[in-house]
Amino acid sequence: MPSAIVVSTAVASALGFLLNASVLYVVLTRRSRPYHLLFAAILLICALWDSGVFLAMVRNSHLLELPIYGYIVTVPCILLPALVFHFTQSYLGLSHTWAVRAVWAVSLVTAATTATGILWPVQGVYEYPWGNIFRVAAAPIVAAVPLAFYSSVFGASCWLLSRAYREDPRTLAARHSLYILLGFSAMTLAMPKLLPIYGINVPAYLPLGMILNDVFAFIIGFAIVKERLFDITLIVKRSALYSVLAGVAIFVFSLSEHTLASYLGDLIGEKSRMPEIASVAVAIAVLLPLYRRLEHTLDVYFAKRRIDF
Repeated sequence: MPSAIVVSTAVASALGFLLNASVLYVVLTRRSRPYHLLFAAILLICALWDSGVFLAMVRNSHLLELPIYGYIVTVPCILLPALVFHFTQSYLGLSHTWAVRAVWAVSLVTAATTATGILWPVQGVYEYPWGNIFRVAAAPIVAAVPLAFYSSVFGASCWLLSRAYREDPRTLAARHSLYILLGFSAMTLAMPKLLPIYGINVPAYLPLGMILNDVFAFIIGFAIVKERLFDITLIVKRSALYSVLAGVAIFVFSLSEHTLASYLGDLIGEKSRMPEIASVAVAIAVLLPLYRRLEHTLDVYFAKRRIDF
């Protein structure tokens, strides 16, 4: 029986994968500027991280597989600081190219040496009382070096975004910067989830870190819906409409079928298809006027909030 840590981490990572993949799809389909691709790459790495951790949790007893998932998780994530810093510089219109190049150089060298097993290779498994996790072959004191680099680069990005927000908090651009700042802050606070792969047994940090990754994707998705971050409107409108309709259809169909089967089951017979047919008719009767009402409501909402970005 998997432990609560393994189960909660698997659930949080699965949710994170769905959130990051959904936002990634929206950003890619609505991209119009170069930094949109940088942000899409950040979301892609977060989705890879979630998928690797999810596989490591659901296949937790298969020790030979865990190092494979470890490489899926660790190598792409080494590039996150460079992507976050490059995106922040590009998004804010800054020209510190030397700083971006330096961060990219460190990240690429570290990723290459990790992937080839020269530096911090993924070897073996840590077997904790709560479950198993892939092992990064580095002493905890040595592991502090990449963690410090990760924190400093993310901290610099967050500081630049906070400075942009403080210039004039009332503007739309400032609110966009604030949402991105909050998302990157959640990613920074999630960093302690790496400790178990370095042999530091702090199991609670693993699901907590995955939840904070979910928070990052949720904040960006919320900003897209509420403030039209990255100028995303059409896809959000359609997805919101059809998601609501699908939920209502399932609820109405299930409720009506259960009601008919419960109260009229003796009259129409257990094997009769009548409850299903009647439930479909009821669902259609409810959805047709609801569709027009929801479409009108969404049109009014998005028309009032139309902006240029």
